[in-house]
Amino acid sequence: MAYRRTLRQAVHCTGVGLHSGLQIHLGLLPAPAGHGIRFVRTDLGSEIPACIEYLDGVDYATTLRRDGASVGTVEHLLSALYAIGVDDVRVEVDGPEVPILDGSSAPFVLLLHQAGLRTLPLEREVIVLLEPVEVRATGKWARLVPAPAFSVSYEISFEHPLLRRQSLELDLTLESFVEQIAPARTFGFLSEVEALRRQGLAKGGSVDNAIVLDESGVVNGELRFEDEFVRHKVLDAVGDLALLGHPLRARLEAHRAGHALHVGLVRALVARLESWMLVRPRPAARPAHALFAEL
Repeated sequence: MAYRRTLRQAVHCTGVGLHSGLQIHLGLLPAPAGHGIRFVRTDLGSEIPACIEYLDGVDYATTLRRDGASVGTVEHLLSALYAIGVDDVRVEVDGPEVPILDGSSAPFVLLLHQAGLRTLPLEREVIVLLEPVEVRATGKWARLVPAPAFSVSYEISFEHPLLRRQSLELDLTLESFVEQIAPARTFGFLSEVEALRRQGLAKGGSVDNAIVLDESGVVNGELRFEDEFVRHKVLDAVGDLALLGHPLRARLEAHRAGHALHVGLVRALVARLESWMLVRPRPAARPAHALFAEL
């Protein structure tokens, strides 16, 4: 059978919060079997499970809240934890959000490599989709359809020369995530920066932690991938789907979606008990990666 995993040892880093602008210390610590992913506000003494029940908002980032305490910008870390297969971990932060680091999941992948992984004595349960589940908004949609493994088909479209249409299809494996998705950075438009800051957001945003676009193109260096924008949308989607609390066996198909539709899809799936079941799968052979050769 497949078993849950945690970290071998604690790892730490410090970085700026994208929206708060604060220097925030992050710690990833081993946790017992069945603990799940839980965020701990060490400055407040509060603990918030990474579950859809505690979703507080998705304005420019995914935020969780419990008993008056919140933690935001969780999606890039959750994406890495999900793809690498970390089921149980204590995430400590001493501020209101997870550090943005370079705007991608790549630094979290390296932190998890540094920590190492340890198998726990509890079988892993996987959500297997039995029928399609879909959510829609004006000109946008996202759906999950039954599939033998987790795969993604994602398309974006913006009124911008670089973003008129980008699409990506891939099977989400450890290898494809580490190489093709994790390095993709968040992006934003120069024209929106001042408006965001008037709302008290993006105080920590800079050319070091996001792709910045003006009317014609990128203003802060080279892209890591020609289609880095849609790759980052996939990264966000994986992190938001991690709020299901279990690995997912399904295909995600999305058109012009974002955090709101991602979490709407999670809520729709959770509400439709007849559309899925939990199973305890046998370990399946999947592409490995040098950073996690022990898996």
